[in-house]
This record gives sequence, structure tokens and C-alpha cells, in this order.
Amino acid sequence: MNILFLGGIAIFLGTVGAKLFQRFKIPQVVGYIIAGVLIGPSVLKIWSPSTLQTFTPLIQLTLGIIGFMIGSELKIDVFKKYGRSIYTILITEGVLAFAFVAFLVTLITKKLYLGLLLGAIASATAPASTINVLWEYKARGPLTTTLTSIVALDDGLALILYGFASAFAKSMLVKENFSLFHSIGVPLLEIGKSLILGAGVGYGLYKLLNRTKEKERAFLFSLGAIIVTLGTAIFLKIDIILPAMILGVTISNLIPAKNGEIFKSIKKFGIPLYVLFFVIAGARLDIGVFSKISILLLAMAYLLGMGFGKVSGAYLGGLLSKAKEKVTKYLGICLFAQAGVALGLAMSVQHSFSLLGPEGENVGFLVMNVVVAGVFVSELIGPPCIRLGLKKADEMWRNVTTDDIIESCKVADVMQKDYSLIKEGFTLNRIMKIVKEGEEYHFPVVDNFGILTGRISLGDLKNTFLEEDLSPLILAKDIAMPADKVICQGQPLKEAFEIFNRRELNCLMVVESEKSRKVVGILEYYPLVKLIDKRLLERKHGLEKA
Repeated sequence: MNILFLGGIAIFLGTVGAKLFQRFKIPQVVGYIIAGVLIGPSVLKIWSPSTLQTFTPLIQLTLGIIGFMIGSELKIDVFKKYGRSIYTILITEGVLAFAFVAFLVTLITKKLYLGLLLGAIASATAPASTINVLWEYKARGPLTTTLTSIVALDDGLALILYGFASAFAKSMLVKENFSLFHSIGVPLLEIGKSLILGAGVGYGLYKLLNRTKEKERAFLFSLGAIIVTLGTAIFLKIDIILPAMILGVTISNLIPAKNGEIFKSIKKFGIPLYVLFFVIAGARLDIGVFSKISILLLAMAYLLGMGFGKVSGAYLGGLLSKAKEKVTKYLGICLFAQAGVALGLAMSVQHSFSLLGPEGENVGFLVMNVVVAGVFVSELIGPPCIRLGLKKADEMWRNVTTDDIIESCKVADVMQKDYSLIKEGFTLNRIMKIVKEGEEYHFPVVDNFGILTGRISLGDLKNTFLEEDLSPLILAKDIAMPADKVICQGQPLKEAFEIFNRRELNCLMVVESEKSRKVVGILEYYPLVKLIDKRLLERKHGLEKA
């Protein structure tokens, strides 16, 4: 089967799986992964390992977009406000996860080098699935901000710990002297290359975007910059997420006025790629590893050590840095997910240690299988744990936009119910009295049965001011404008805004139904916009003080 057909099947099944899991209040990313497991080599075998390999460029592009989007959240003012807690928690949760896993694995296997390798890999957190859950639940607040920063910086810490563990483990296996320079210097060099690459491309994109006014062109330039960054990172053989993240950080901080539209466009473009990415991640997982008792035992130690280390480390870091209570209490359970970075480090162990003889091959085999088992479980339990943390911290559905508010309302939810009716037979004198007593600008005109026949606005009354002598003879039906466009109270509010924008109207009469046309309210554009803005502020209110 060709790659386009398989890609289409993956996106379709992933979307269906996500919808099913969302009904049980389980994050959609779990549905993507389960769909991947079902069609992968472990179950239905629709996808073969060679097929999965052909999607590598798309996976790399998705990781780049995720890194870019993570970078968009790392603004200078965020680190000024939360910097102390972010760095403290990052070190404590990463180091304690490393230490607990290393201890448990060493206790079981009696091999310190194996414990160090698995401990280093355990310090990593999956940015992709974590960010996907934050987006799905429109999270916003101190916990969300800290979590986003932690998963962004976790890669760098994991690389440093892995460099130390790998060098030490190799020296133990081949009986060589341990090289501190090699263990720390190589990871730092990779991080340095990522910083230079991401910042360099970001500065070039910043200069380009300052000369670009069209939104579509700005989007294309940004997407091109991401792809160039990824291609260069692959050529330099460095981690692709870090430079993409630095690119996002650079743009987010250099041109804050424009970056909102850019990041919004990139995020929309990436939606089908995210689905495909997680389905492929699920297809790559081998459930057969759970049939081996030794692997299962080590995987349990790996998961327990990682979970306890991250929860206790985040709690300790929160206390030391005096972070907000909700961050201290709930951040740890949001750090369980593992995926690409952990698997990448495990593959690195398998490749490099296989060159060190039979014992090295055995180390590579154990590490790879334990991490695969750990990733499989953590990708299933991690997203629900993130959802739980967000719910406990009351940060779900806080990062809403005006579009979200509009889409969640019906016309009846926001229409003005306190208004003045003008009957067709009212004289101009009576109409003027109603206008003076009320605060409205628009008035529905109805017959004796309350059925809408037209509308009058203050602007329509201007032409009648010169006819004061005839005011007893002028009736409402003589000056009313036709109400040819109305909206029903049960219609989505979004449709009202479409009418406002398309017809350049500033008022709509709200009727009970199309058939009855009985007036039940009015919608005035400018008061409505103010009301939507007010509700948006109410949804976000109190987060920074919480």
C-alpha cells in the first residue's frame, strides 16, 4: 500500500480514536496512540517497520513545529516572573528521577552502569504529548506556564545527564578512565550548536518578517524557517527539537506584536501532522516486550523510580523556590509522559554500546526494551495525569479566545431581553417619548400580535424632525425600515457575527422562530462585542493571583 493511503488511514483512525476516548474524558492523544498500536506490527500488522520508516521526514517536521510552538511560550517576562521556580524544579525533578531509577535498577541487576543509563533516560519528559494535552484543554495559569517551560528545558538536562551516564558506563565496561570533559562537554556542545542555529535562523526570520505585511507570506516564511532549521540540525547531527524551540523563543520575544498570528497559523497547519505523529508513535511500540519477565520487572522499576522521582522532585523544587501552591502540589503528576527523546537516547545506547562486545550488546538490548515498555505505559497514563493536574489546579479552559466564547454561546445566551417595543400604530410623539425614556439605539416594530414587521433606529428618526407639525399623523409603520434579516434565539452566536460581518449591519432583531417571527430580543453589535470581551476576562480572571 502506498504512503498516501496509509497516511490517510492513520489520520482517520486516529481522529476516530481520539473522539471515542474524549467521551470518557481521556485526552485525545491516548486515542491516537491506541489507534497506532492497533494498526502497527504488534496487532493488525497493517503497517510494517519499513513503512514507518518512510514517515520519518513528517515526524521530524512535526517535532520541529512542536518545538517552535513550545518556544512561543518562553517569553522573557515569563522567566522574570517564574524563573527561580522553573530552574529549581527542573533540576530537582530531573536529578531525583535519575537517582531513584538508577538506585532501583542497580539494586535489581547489581550493575551500576545499567542503572545510570536508565536513570539518565528517565529524566526526560515528552514535550509533544504534554503540549498536546495543554492545547486540547486550553490550559492557562502558573502550572501550565511552569510545565511548558520544564518540558522545553528537560531535553537539555536529559542530554547532560545522559552524557555523564554514558561516559561513565562505557568506562566501567571497557575498564577505561572516566572522562568528565567528554561526558559534560559533548552535551553542552550540542546545546550550544542548537542555540546558535535556532537564534541565527530566528534573527534572519525576524528581519524578513519586519518587511512582510501579508499574513500568508509571513506564515510561509516562518514554515520555511522551521524546515531550514530542522534540515540543518539533521546535517549537524544534533537534536531537532532544541534549535526549533530556540527559533520560536527568538521570534516570540523579538516581534511580540506579530507572533500571535504566526504561531496561530503554524499551529493550525500542524493539526493533521500531530495526529499522524502520535499514531505512528503508537505503531512503533512493541507490546511483545511485556511477555518477558526480566524486562517487565525492570520496566516496573523504571516507571516507579521515574514517577516517584518526578513527583517528589517537583514538590521539593516547589518548596525550595517558594513556587505557587498549585505548582508545588500538581506539577509532578504532569511529568510522567515520555516518548521521542527517551526513545532516541535508548537507540543511542543500543547503537554505541553494541560496539563494546557481548556485554555491551546485552546492555543495549535491555535499555531499548525497558524504555520501549516504559514509554508505552507512560504515554497511556501520562496524558490523563496531566489532565488531572490541570483540573486540580483549575487551569482547564482558561486559555480561551473571543472565538471560543462566541462558539460556546447561542443567540439566546447574550441577546438583550430588556428592550422597548414600538407598535405599528404608535404616533411619532409616542415614539419620541419611548426613545427619550429608553437607552436603546434600535427598536423593533411589531403588530398587535407581537410579530416583527420592521425596525426603527435613532438614525431613521432624523428625517422626521422637520415634520413636527405632522407628528400626530406619522405612524411607526410609516418610518420603520424593513426587518428583512433576523436571527432566531436558538441559532449559534457565531452565525450572528457572520451576518454582522457579511452585511455590515450593527443590529439584528431576535425572533422566537422563523415561522412565528415573534420578537424575543435584540442583538446590537457594539454592546455584544463588549459583553464577549467581559466574559473572556471573567474566564481568565484570578489565575495570576491563584
